[in-house]
Amino acid sequence: MRDVRMNEERISVVVPVYKVPEPYLRKCIESIQCQTYRNIEILLVDDGSPDQCGAICDEYAAGDDRIHVIHKPNGGLSAARNSGQEEASGQWLMFVDGDDWIDPKMCEILLNLAHQSDAQVAFCGMVKEYAASSEPYTYYIPEKVYKGKECLWLQAQLLHFNGNIATAYCKLIDRAFLEKNQIRHDAFLRQGAEGLEFNLRLFDKVGCAVFTAQPLYHYIYNENSISAHHDEKNHDYVLKCFEKIRSFIETSRQRDELLRWFNNRLLYVVITTAISGYFHPNNPDPYRERKRKFQAYLKRPIIQSALKRSNKEGLSKQRKIILWLIKHEQYLALDILGKIRKIQKSKK
Repeated sequence: MRDVRMNEERISVVVPVYKVPEPYLRKCIESIQCQTYRNIEILLVDDGSPDQCGAICDEYAAGDDRIHVIHKPNGGLSAARNSGQEEASGQWLMFVDGDDWIDPKMCEILLNLAHQSDAQVAFCGMVKEYAASSEPYTYYIPEKVYKGKECLWLQAQLLHFNGNIATAYCKLIDRAFLEKNQIRHDAFLRQGAEGLEFNLRLFDKVGCAVFTAQPLYHYIYNENSISAHHDEKNHDYVLKCFEKIRSFIETSRQRDELLRWFNNRLLYVVITTAISGYFHPNNPDPYRERKRKFQAYLKRPIIQSALKRSNKEGLSKQRKIILWLIKHEQYLALDILGKIRKIQKSKK
C-alpha cells in the first residue's frame, strides 16, 4: 500500500467562479486551502463574473501562493473548466464548483486510493447541503476497483439518474491520461448536462477506476443557482447537451445499452423541467404562458423520442405520476405540484 501523504505529487484543483454568493465562495476556497494533502495548486477561474467574485479570488491569491486566478470573458461552465485544465501543472486534476466545499481529507483519500489501485480516476460520495439540513447521496454501485469492461459498466451507470456519479466534481483524474486522450469539456455545452457528457467520454477510455462512497464532496443546494430556477436558456442548454450525448452514443461500442438508459435519463429531465422550471412558482409567466411554452418544449424531437419509448425503470411513484400528468396534458395539476415541491424544499 503506497501512502502519498508526503506530498510527492501535485493536485490541480480547478474552481469555475461566476456569480457565486460571497459566503459560499469563501467557504469553497478555504475548504481547498485546508486540505491535509498540501501539494496542491488552486486555479480559480473568474468566468467574467460581473460582481465581486474576481476581487475575492484575487484577495485569496495574494495570501496563498498556491492560488492562481484566471480572469476571462464569460464563456460558460465548460469553457471555464477547460481554462483551468489548460493552466494546470499537477499530475492530477480535480474540479470543484465555486459554491460547493470539500472535506479536508478529500485530496489525500482519493490520491491514496488512486495509487493503491493504479487507477486513472478515483471518485467519491457526496452530500447535498440544504439551509437547515444535510442529505447524503445513496449509491448502488459497489465500493471497489473497476477494471477493463467494468469501466464500461460504469459508463452505463452514468446515465442512471439514481447512480449519482455523472458529475465532473467528486473525481480525481490523472491529468496525463486526459491529455493523452484529448478529453476536455465541450465548450459548446455551457451548462446543464455538460458533466454527464464529459464523463461518458471519460469512461469510454478509462481502464481502471476506484470508488469510495465516503461523502467527501458537499454540494450546496442554492435555490438561486442557475440549475435551481426557471430559465429558458438553461432548458435549451440542457437539451443541447443531450443532443450531443445522443450523437456520441450512436457511435459507441455499447450503443444499445447506452441508448436505452439515455431515454430513461431524459424522462427525468422532462419531469424536472416541468416541476422545477416551467411550473415553478418563481416563474413570472402567467399560467397560460407557462402552459404554451412547456407544450412547445415537449415538441422537441429528442423529447418526443424519449416520451414515445418511455423507459420508466427506476422512476419513483411521484415521478411516474408527474410523467402521467405530462403525457395527459394535465398542466394545472403540474402547476399545483410545482408549488408543493417548493414548500417541501424550503423546509429542508
